[in-house]
Amino acid sequence: MFSKPFLLQPRTVKETGNRKTVLDEPYTLFPDKDALLLKDFPVRVSVGDPLYKQSSGSVLSPVNGIASLEHSEEGSKIRIVQDGNFIGSKPWIPKTLKKEEVLEPMDRLGLVSLDFPEHSLLSYLKSRQKTSLIILAPFTRTQDVDYLPELRKNLECHSRFVEVLKTLFPEAQIRDYISGLKSPVKNYAYPWGIPEYFVFQTEKLPFSKIKEILYLGPETLYNLYRALFADFPFIEREIALYFLGKNGGLRKADSTVRIRNGQSLKFLFEEYGPKYSNFTLNSFYEKNPVRDIKKGFYWDIRQNYSLVFLTKHDSQRREFPCVECGECSYNCPTQANPMALVSSFGNFNSSLCMECGICTFLCPSTISLRNKIRTWKEANHGF
Repeated sequence: MFSKPFLLQPRTVKETGNRKTVLDEPYTLFPDKDALLLKDFPVRVSVGDPLYKQSSGSVLSPVNGIASLEHSEEGSKIRIVQDGNFIGSKPWIPKTLKKEEVLEPMDRLGLVSLDFPEHSLLSYLKSRQKTSLIILAPFTRTQDVDYLPELRKNLECHSRFVEVLKTLFPEAQIRDYISGLKSPVKNYAYPWGIPEYFVFQTEKLPFSKIKEILYLGPETLYNLYRALFADFPFIEREIALYFLGKNGGLRKADSTVRIRNGQSLKFLFEEYGPKYSNFTLNSFYEKNPVRDIKKGFYWDIRQNYSLVFLTKHDSQRREFPCVECGECSYNCPTQANPMALVSSFGNFNSSLCMECGICTFLCPSTISLRNKIRTWKEANHGF
């Protein structure tokens, strides 16, 4: 039923020396409008201290230092001037875990479901209490970083957590693609990391069933195990770096960069600024805003997972009328027929659409089909 997944294959770019993190700018966090502050600012904080709580869970201090609260027309922000040691993660130490020892650290250490980042990990697990199926998946959404080698290097930690899952969800079947089950594809190709797509391909369940399944991807598990077996809070994230040249060639750095929550990207902009004047975030399929590196940026580990440097950006680029080339529908991995939203070509099948963004990425008229899809869904289904 579904067509072959679309594959964007970047080349690699060789590293040119070691990066040095610049710590002369305060770490800056931007709470949601309805966030609950957990401190009376200004205040001295230590790594892992809870600063505020929002829908995605508790947000912790990424460093030791002095935290202050600032207000502006754009909203409130918390700035932390680091004045202590840069505490790093410890080795994972396998141990037998009880139910409470798994659940208690989730909020205390700020863990989030990185597969569904609008939820804290604890609230996500609680929302799936009656699930009959648990998927421990091998791919992140876009597989910018491969976490399987680290997880498989620590299989004893993984098996200890699986035993607790059996206690928490005694009626559920566990499909473990970290250890035991063979990956359904030899090499990752987008959109295999999207939970709805992975579950359909492996379990033949419709996309709507994803709300009934407990789905834990490798990055969620990686940060959970750092918390459970090394008592390390969720304050940093591994990110991939991409470089888009003048001729449209895409390159990916050989190694990842570990960035803490609220950290300034000044050190990266100083290194790559002479060649790349703009950047954008995350996936090429999401159409995130293009930004000027001169304006700086502070990293949000809940929302951002990769950084794309651009040599140039045409700010005047605009949408053109659909030329009915059919690329969007032909390459749609689920045959949802997005072309129907901009032409008279058949009907759009919303139940098959997972908003992967491939149609937007491929459109020669630069039509943001993903936005049109979301508008259509809100108008027709109220979500």
